[in-house]
Amino acid sequence: MGDLGRRVSRDFERGGLLDEQLPGYGRREEQIKLAGEIAGCIVSGSRLLAEAETGTGKTLAYLIPALRSSDKVLISTHTRSLQDQLVHRDLPAVQKALGAKRRVALLKGRSNYLCPQRLKTHISSPQVELWAQKTMLKVLDWSRKTQDGDLAALPFDPFAKGIGAMITATADQCAGSKCAEFEHCPLMKARQKAQGADIVVTNHSLLLADAALKSGDFGEVLPAFDVYVLDEAHSLPQLAGQHFGIQLTRMNFIQWLNDMQAELEAMGDEPALKKDIVEQGRVVLEAWLESGLEALEEAWGDMLKLSDLRRERSEPLTRLAERAEQLAEEIAMVKKPGDGFVGWSEGEGELTRYTVAPVETGPVLAKHLWSRQAAFILLSATLRVSGSFDYARNRLGLADAEECFHPSPFDYAQQAMIYLPRHMPDSRSPGAVATMTDEIETLLRASRGRAFVLFTAWSMLKQVAPELARRLPWDVLIQGESGSRDAILDAFRADTHSVLCGTRSFWEGVDVPGESLSMVIIDKMPFAPPNDPLLQARIRRCEEQGGSGFRDIQLPEAIATLRQGAGRLIRSEDDRGVMALLDSRLYHKAYGREAVHNLPPAPIRDDLADVRWFFEEASE
Repeated sequence: MGDLGRRVSRDFERGGLLDEQLPGYGRREEQIKLAGEIAGCIVSGSRLLAEAETGTGKTLAYLIPALRSSDKVLISTHTRSLQDQLVHRDLPAVQKALGAKRRVALLKGRSNYLCPQRLKTHISSPQVELWAQKTMLKVLDWSRKTQDGDLAALPFDPFAKGIGAMITATADQCAGSKCAEFEHCPLMKARQKAQGADIVVTNHSLLLADAALKSGDFGEVLPAFDVYVLDEAHSLPQLAGQHFGIQLTRMNFIQWLNDMQAELEAMGDEPALKKDIVEQGRVVLEAWLESGLEALEEAWGDMLKLSDLRRERSEPLTRLAERAEQLAEEIAMVKKPGDGFVGWSEGEGELTRYTVAPVETGPVLAKHLWSRQAAFILLSATLRVSGSFDYARNRLGLADAEECFHPSPFDYAQQAMIYLPRHMPDSRSPGAVATMTDEIETLLRASRGRAFVLFTAWSMLKQVAPELARRLPWDVLIQGESGSRDAILDAFRADTHSVLCGTRSFWEGVDVPGESLSMVIIDKMPFAPPNDPLLQARIRRCEEQGGSGFRDIQLPEAIATLRQGAGRLIRSEDDRGVMALLDSRLYHKAYGREAVHNLPPAPIRDDLADVRWFFEEASE
C-alpha cells in the first residue's frame, strides 16, 4: 500500500481524525476506496480515470491524499464555484481536521486580476470616454484597499460595465518584469505565491492556456507539479478545442490598434506614425467587412510594415510588433488550417468570428499534458457512457490510463422518479412548441415551481420560457434575460418556488440541494446541431476510419450531456424529485434503450398522474 496509502487509510478509520475533527463528516465506503486509488496513483506516478457519481464525496477523496502527500499538487476545476469552494471552505476545514501544514494558493487566469499599468494608462487617456473613466475611478479607489487585486471582489462586473479589457492585460499586452508596476502587480504576486505553494488550485482554462502557450516573461505560467488532480474532467475536450485552436474576431484588431495608439500617445514624439497607424487601422476594419480574408490579409500586411518601423525604440513597441505578426499568422491559419484542424466562420459583418480547432483533442492533450512526468488523476461524475470509459479515453487521449468507478450512495428508487411521456410530438412538427409549453406548465404546477427547465437550443428557450413566465404564478428566471448566471442561481436558491429556464451552461457544474430544486425538465435528447462544422469534421474522420458517426460520436456525446443534466436533481440523501425527459423518440428509436439505460436507476413512468402523486406524497 505504501506510506501515503496507509496514512490516508488511517485518516478514514472509524474514530480517526475525520470522524473526530471534521464537522459533517459521514463515512462512505466508495469514498474511502477512491481515496486509496488516488493515493496509489500518486505514489506510482500513473494516470487514473475515476468516475465517482453524485454523492460519493470525490472532493474529500482527493483532498486527503493531496494534503498527506509531500508532492507539489495542482488541483484544477472547470467551474469557478468549485474552485472557490475548495479554497475558501473545503481545504481550510480539512487542513484543520488533519492538522496538515501544506501551503495553499489560488491562481486564476489573467482576466481575473487588475493590471495597475493599464488602469493607469486608460484612466487618463483622452481616447477613453467619460463614462468609462468614471467607472475606472471606482476601480482605482478599490485598488488602494484590495489585498490581492482579484476583480471578483469588486461590487460590479467590470466586463459587464465595458471596462474589463482596459483594466486587465492579455499575455501579449503584459510587459512582465519590465513593467513599471511590476512590484505591485496582483497577477505576478499570485504567480509568485503559487511558485512557493504545496497545493495550487486553478481552473482548466488556465491549465490548458499554459500548456498551449508555454511562453512569456516567466516561461510557463504555472510551475511544474508532481501531481495533477483534474476535477470535472469531462469538460476538458471541449476546452482543449478552444485553447489549442484560434478565434479571430474584429475585436482582436481593435484592441491592438487601441494599444498601439495609447503607446504612441504616451511617447508623444511620433505624430506621423500615429497618423499612419490610425489611417491604416480604418483600412483594416473596412477590410474585415469584405467577404473572404484576402483584403484583410493585404491590409494587415501594410500594418505589419508600420508596426515594424519603430519596434526597436521600446519594449512595448517590440511587443506590439510581435502581436501584429501573431495576428498575421492567425489570418493565414484561418485561410488554410493545418493538418488535423478544421476552420469555419460564424456571424456576419462586424460580428463575424473565425474559428480554427483541432478535429480530435486526444492527440493535442497527449502531447501537451499527458507527456509530462507526473501523476494525473481525472475525476468526474460522468466519464462513462453505457458503462464504458472508451469514449472518454478517446476524447482525452488516455488509452493507457487505469480506471475506476464508484456508484452513487443515493437511493434513486425511493428518492426520484423519471417521467418519460409517450405522447410528445416531434419537435419539428406543427404545434410542437405549444404542446411542449403546455406539458411543461402542467409539470411545474405539479411541483409548485422548484424546477430547472433545460433546453437543448436557444430557439426553444426563447419561445417557451416567456410564455411560462406569463402563465405561472412563480418567478421564472430566464437565461440571457434575468441577469448573470451566478445572479440567476442566487435568486433561484433564495426563492423556493422559482423556476429557472436555461440552456447548456446550466446542464453542469450547478449544485442546488434541498427543496428549491425538486424537478429537472429536459426538452429532448441533447444531440449537437448536425450543422456544427467541428462535429461534421469529427464524423468524417470517424467514418474514414471505418466507424459510425452516429454510434461513435453523436450518441455518446448526447448521452454524456444527458447524464450531466440529470445529475442536477438529487444532490443529497434528503433530496426528492422528478426528472422529466420530454422526448417520446426514446420509445421507438433504436438508441432509446441505450439512452434510458444511462439515466439514474429510478422508476420510469409515462403518466402525469404518477408525477402528481409523487409530489402529493412528499407534501403529506
